[in-house]
Order: sequence, then structure tokens, then C-alpha cells
Amino acid sequence: MNVPEIRPWRAIAAVLLAIMPIGIATAEEINLETAVALALNSNLGIESELLTVRQKKLIADTWWNRFYPSISANASLARRNVNPATTFLEPVADSVTGNGTFDEVGFSTFESPRWGASLGLDMSLILTLQTIPGLNLARLDYESGLIDLADARARIERDVSQQFYELLLLREQISLTEEQIATAERRYEQARINYDNGLIDEFTLLSSQVQVENLRPALTGLQVAYQQALLGFKNSLGMPLTAEVTPVGTIDPPEITIRYEELDENRLRSRFDVQQLQQYGLILQAQRQATDLNPQGGRAPYLRFGWSLDPTFGGDPWEDNLFDPDLWEQNSGMFTISIVQPIDPWLPFSQTRNALADFDRQILQNEIAIEQTLRGAEIGIRGLLLSIRTSQETIVALEENIRLARRAYELAEIGYDNGLRDLLEVESAEVDLKDAEFQLLEEQKNIMSNLLDLVYELGTSIEVISEG
Repeated sequence: MNVPEIRPWRAIAAVLLAIMPIGIATAEEINLETAVALALNSNLGIESELLTVRQKKLIADTWWNRFYPSISANASLARRNVNPATTFLEPVADSVTGNGTFDEVGFSTFESPRWGASLGLDMSLILTLQTIPGLNLARLDYESGLIDLADARARIERDVSQQFYELLLLREQISLTEEQIATAERRYEQARINYDNGLIDEFTLLSSQVQVENLRPALTGLQVAYQQALLGFKNSLGMPLTAEVTPVGTIDPPEITIRYEELDENRLRSRFDVQQLQQYGLILQAQRQATDLNPQGGRAPYLRFGWSLDPTFGGDPWEDNLFDPDLWEQNSGMFTISIVQPIDPWLPFSQTRNALADFDRQILQNEIAIEQTLRGAEIGIRGLLLSIRTSQETIVALEENIRLARRAYELAEIGYDNGLRDLLEVESAEVDLKDAEFQLLEEQKNIMSNLLDLVYELGTSIEVISEG
């Protein structure tokens, strides 16, 4: 009696594989070093950080523009609402005496032009002690941008490496699941033959078929997870999402020599977040000094140079010659040198003193934040070291398990050669061996993932951690 074979998951998997081109056989192979290099060269986040750093470098390199004077020019054309009249004394022509003098003087009125024109040029330069912390502030801001850029690069390198190892593990898991399904199918085919020959009952046959069908959803889920992880990987590398690539490499974690007792504060202070907080503290100090020396509200004296030019046209701009120098006159243009000492910022509870007190508060809060970050970092790093140590101990046990599974597989082969074991027993022993090897690979991947996190958390490299 033949039982019809019902395999719905095989049809679903065929559809998924048809619409999702894995392309493992024909895809371009890429190793870890190439993947990291591509990600660093094409990541949009790093490009944004680079633009910010370049702008900060421009500001730091052009510090000398603070000695540019403030220059403004203006030109005005005005019309008076009331036509002005000028009254002045002048002799009367008919009152000339014999000796050539005037015996009568009269008043005359002259109407000035209603329209007027004027030009202006003002230059001023303030020399203040604020220039010194201002230059330092530009340099500190640029260095802060470099820390952000290094942090972005380290995060990209960590994330891409973890994605790379995750893909290797998923592909190995897919391969193992496919082998398990193949073995289960062969076991089912043998059970069908035994059932047809009346050696087993229908329940045993259905049980073997259920075992096959239970494995298919897991395989499909792994294939979908691999495709999703591969899309994220290609996006991190800046590659077209339709490109076919295959990560090629091994999961081989190095020996970790760093221990709990070696986790001193100097290692923790190399973290990017701690460096950024320390840099922020220096920026706050420079900003406090710049505020205290600011000519607008600061307490320090400053020197101010000024020069102005304000020629005014004395005729009618619509009727007279604007280029006649005799019709232009200077009113109040001058060159000035002034020494200014602000007084009110020195008063108790002035705005300046309150602003400086606020900077002092921020500096103290930043120091507290550094201490909190160091404590949290120590907890996180010790947790990573503990996870790595646990995985290392698990690997020791798994290696023993692999040794036993390999010995069982060898005995199964010997028994098969001697006719004492059937082929399915040999294949089952082989699957058990590969499953044990996969568990070992999974623990190695966990070590690599935690190691990459540890490298990022300490702001160092794998080589440094490996060398101690």
C-alpha cells in the first residue's frame, strides 16, 4: 500500500528561492578585509562626518581671519519733507558810499536743494584677549570632529565584521539543515520501502515523513534570514542591493589575553565616548574663558580701532554734477583709538558672572558624566570578558563532544563496511558530527562578536587585545 507524499513546504521553498536569487554559486566572493574597506569608503554616515570635519578644519586653519576689520559701505539718496531755507546777511547794492563801503545791509533767503546724497565708509577693529581662547576653541572643535570620525569608522568596522560572521554562520547552518533534510528523506524512502514490504506499520512511516516536513520550515526560515542579512550587508558596503556577493572566510577567534585584573582606567579612557566627554570638558573651559574675555559682556578690557568716511553732496543730485569734488564735503569722518574697560560685568550677580557660574556647573557635570561613563564601561567590558570566557569554556566541552561524535562516526563506518550497520546509521552519525561542529562554530562566532564589541568599547584593535 502506497501512502501519497505530501510536502507543502517544498513548494513554498521553491517559490521563495525563485523570487530571491541567492546566487551563491555564481556570486562574487568577498572576504572580510575587502568588505570593511568597501564599507569605510562608501558609507554615507562617514561621508557626513567627513564633511563636518572638513568644515571644522577650515575654521581652525583660517584663524587669522579674526583680525579682519569690520568694514561697511553705504550710499544714501534722501529727499527732505520740508524744503529748507537758509537766511544770511548781504549788502544792498544802492547803498554804496563814496569811500566804497555799504551803509545798508539786508537779509536774503536761499533755498537749499530738497534732494541730497551722501556716502559712507566705516571700518572698525577690536583687539581683545578673547582671540586666544577663540583660536583654542576652533582647534578643540576640530579635534572633537576627528574623534567623531574615528568613532564612526570603528562602528562601521565592527558592524560590518559582525554582519560578515553572521552570514558565514547562517550559511553553515543552512548547509547543515539541508544535509539533515537529505538524511531524513533517505530515511523516509527506506521506511516507505519497508512499509511496502510489510516490515513496518503506517505509523512508523508517517513519523519518518513528519520528521522530514518539520525540517523544511526551518530551512526556509534560515534562507529568508540569510537573504535579509545579506541585504543589510550589501547596504553597509554601499553596493547595489541587486548585486550578488558571497562572504568568504572562516570564523577563527584569536586567543584573548586581557583579563579582569588588567582592566585599568587607562584602557577605559581610550573609549571614544570618554574621549569625547574629555574633549567636551576642554571646550567648556575654552568657552568659559572666551565668555569672560568677550568685548560684548565680558570683564576684560579691549582695544578698539575705528575709521569712518562720510562725504555729503552739497548740491542737487538731479541737477548738479555729482563728480564735482567742490560740492562734496566731510562732516564727521575720523580715525579713533579707544581703550574700553567694561564695568557692569564686575558687579555681583551680573549676567556675565551668572554665565560663568553656569559654565562652572557644566564643567562639574561633565566630570561626573565621565566618571559615570567609566563605571558603566567597566561593567559592560567585564560582561563581554565574562561572555568570552564562558564561550571558551563551552568550546572545550564541544571539542570533546566533537571527538566523541567523530569516533562514533568512524565506528559506524566500520560497522557499515562489516555489514553490521546500515547506511542511514552512518549518515545519522555524520549529521551528528556536523551538528557538533556547527555548535563549535556558533560559539566561535559568539566569541568573535563579543571580541569585536570589546575592541570597539576599548577603542583599540584585535591585535592589541591579542597581544595583551
